[in-house]
Amino acid sequence: MDEGRLHAPERYAAAPATRITDSERKFLRGRWIVRWVALLYAAWFFVMPAYRHSLAVRVEFAALYAAFAGLYFFAAELRGRRQTAAFVLFFLFVFLYYPLSQQAYVLFVYPFAVLCLFLSRLRTLFLALAALTIGVVAETRHLGHPLATGESVLFYCVIFGFSNFAFAQQARTNSLLERANSEIERLSQEAERERIARDLHDLLGHTLTVITVKLDLARRLLSHDADRARNEIAEAEQTARNALSEVREAVTGYRTEGLDGEIGRARRSLLSADVKLITALSPVNPSARQANVLCLALREAVTNIVRHAHATACQVALAEKDRTIHFTIEDNGRGGPIREGNGLRGMRERVQSVGGSIRLTGSANGGMRVDLTLPLEGESAAQPASQVVEEGESL
Repeated sequence: MDEGRLHAPERYAAAPATRITDSERKFLRGRWIVRWVALLYAAWFFVMPAYRHSLAVRVEFAALYAAFAGLYFFAAELRGRRQTAAFVLFFLFVFLYYPLSQQAYVLFVYPFAVLCLFLSRLRTLFLALAALTIGVVAETRHLGHPLATGESVLFYCVIFGFSNFAFAQQARTNSLLERANSEIERLSQEAERERIARDLHDLLGHTLTVITVKLDLARRLLSHDADRARNEIAEAEQTARNALSEVREAVTGYRTEGLDGEIGRARRSLLSADVKLITALSPVNPSARQANVLCLALREAVTNIVRHAHATACQVALAEKDRTIHFTIEDNGRGGPIREGNGLRGMRERVQSVGGSIRLTGSANGGMRVDLTLPLEGESAAQPASQVVEEGESL
């Protein structure tokens, strides 16, 4: 009996601290009830041979019953090679006890039924049943008992052994399913937390940058252009109000304005930093989640341009070729070495989550260039980007 083939359902616990599933708990409770009822029934086959005998004989059979009960419990509680040795001793004990009582053939069912709780392969079960049957038949012939005894052993072993085997297999399956569902739920929660964290970073980082730029501009204009300063303050206030709505959308995972609305927001943000926007958008119909990825990528790129690039122009291009979406964001700022922070890391993770890729390189104009490629997923309820080829006004 191979050690690797003994698998009780509770063995699927990864560690002692792992939470026991409902299936494992039901299995343990059911096994506890059955094993005690069966043990009380087995006492009959030790009481009858000692009935109307001397006290010494009764003590001897009581000791045999105690040994039987000990093997019965230890075989189920031990693990590894010790469990294998316990089962071997359990079967050997029954073979040695059988000559003392012709009715004790029923006891052969006990080690076999317990063994079936730990077998995971049906082939091993048939081999164990065949070996047990051959041994019982051989001992029955040697003792001169009717050969029908072997048939009875086979009959009871098939009933109880296969029932235990099916019960244990079902318990293992239910336990694995419950653990798999728990793991899926945990991973889903982690993925959702990461999505919210990425979205909030992009939303708040972008919004706070815009508000900071507008308020700084209003402060500089306050002394000589009060009207324009008031307009900048009003826009900063409106941006803050929009941010609240966008944060709610990020938490619930909805984006309703699509890429066109995001480009409009990018235009207004770049306007505050005196950056000229040039767009070249071909008609593309991405899926809802692809549109969300493109919107957040544009938002992160525009935020970086406003914060760090010191650019005067930004080009955004969207096209479809060979069922692949190509999205490019390029500026003519000061460029420099690429250091991937939380924003760029979140952008990369989102792009990869929809099967796309992202490449960051230096621009021919001296700034940075972001190239996104996404496999087209087909028709979607997402709002397609408009066909626009325009030169952005000086912002």
